[in-house]
Amino acid sequence: MNDTPQRGFNLGHVDKERKKACSLRVCLRPVFSVVEKHHSENMVRFLQFVLISTLIFVSSKASIYSFYGDAIAPSVDDDDSDDNQKEQEAEVAIEEERANLNSEVQILPVSKPLGQVGGLALTPANKLVAFHRADRVWDEFSFDKNFKFNSTLGAIKNSTFYVIDPKTGAVESEHGSETYLMPHGLTADKKGNFWVTDVGRHQVMKLDSNFKPILELGEKGVPGSDEKHFCQPSDVAVASNGDFFVADGYCNSRIMKFDKDGKLLTSFGSPNSEYPAENGEFFVPHSLALIEDVNLICVADRENERVQCFSAGISEGHRPTVPTGVFITKAENIGRVYAIREKRHYLIGVTGSDLEGQIEPQLFSMDMDTGKANTFAKGIENAHALAVSEDGNVFIGQIGPNQIVKLALSTSA
Repeated sequence: MNDTPQRGFNLGHVDKERKKACSLRVCLRPVFSVVEKHHSENMVRFLQFVLISTLIFVSSKASIYSFYGDAIAPSVDDDDSDDNQKEQEAEVAIEEERANLNSEVQILPVSKPLGQVGGLALTPANKLVAFHRADRVWDEFSFDKNFKFNSTLGAIKNSTFYVIDPKTGAVESEHGSETYLMPHGLTADKKGNFWVTDVGRHQVMKLDSNFKPILELGEKGVPGSDEKHFCQPSDVAVASNGDFFVADGYCNSRIMKFDKDGKLLTSFGSPNSEYPAENGEFFVPHSLALIEDVNLICVADRENERVQCFSAGISEGHRPTVPTGVFITKAENIGRVYAIREKRHYLIGVTGSDLEGQIEPQLFSMDMDTGKANTFAKGIENAHALAVSEDGNVFIGQIGPNQIVKLALSTSA
């Protein structure tokens, strides 16, 4: 399996009823059990987000319709006037929000040739960094059946990092030649360090601001599923205390949590046991978003076409917290989710089409305080990476065409 959307991928029988919303009582039962067992100062805000997101995404018959507008409108019984009224109100609200959304889409004119864009990040100085594959392409010859990288290809000779002016597209510096095999995820932490994943090397690396490695995890070129190995890891999310999470990945279905020195703290997740997948199961956990102040780590569960959120297990001082990996909430049936990022309590995500061809590629934005969701920029094919600036610009990296798309987003008061 590679980064290219897989058409005709057989996941078995799709339970149509699971694609409709479950009842509020059933959906919220896991949430209330978490709250009953674990009390902390951030629980009020945390529960508010969980309740709102659950209501928006899974609690009503119009949940998917509310999220995607006219992309997939569910059928409603003619006699059910209350539900009809609620759906009409939801539709009006969506259209009003779309009318208030000012989005300007443009292709960033990067001044040097760009390969498949594995990851994007913004530095503390607001420079855009692209982690790309130069002339390398992930195809059927890149890995063998045991996920080992094709050794005849060697390291990518050209630069794999571009530091880019986000306004003009001018490449100001380049780094990372003769080092990487198949670049994938890129995250910048608050101290200016970069965290990358290389699915060819099966490694996670922390780099300083000059792109020099200061921490390497995993054994170069050796896939595995034990505590010392990764198998095509896809993304990293970093907490302010230095703890970090790794999405592992294409051939392991788990999220691993490490301390700042790279010591494994815990892991959670498992492969699909059935379809639809159960909570906590992953089919290519592809991207991560850490929302630290509500203690959530959200996972783009790509081939299961959903985002799942779990307790991040992060505490401040001696405050009690929910243990890492406790399932909290999810948004389902939204197309293949390739990347998610959070900024100022907005969760931004980019999706490909769904397996049934009912949802086209697009971006979504969810206000985590109000639960309001929007979709926009439909039709962006093969989007793979996201970065969101403090002033509301969203950068989308694609892997065919190999380019970066910029969206300036704002909402009126």
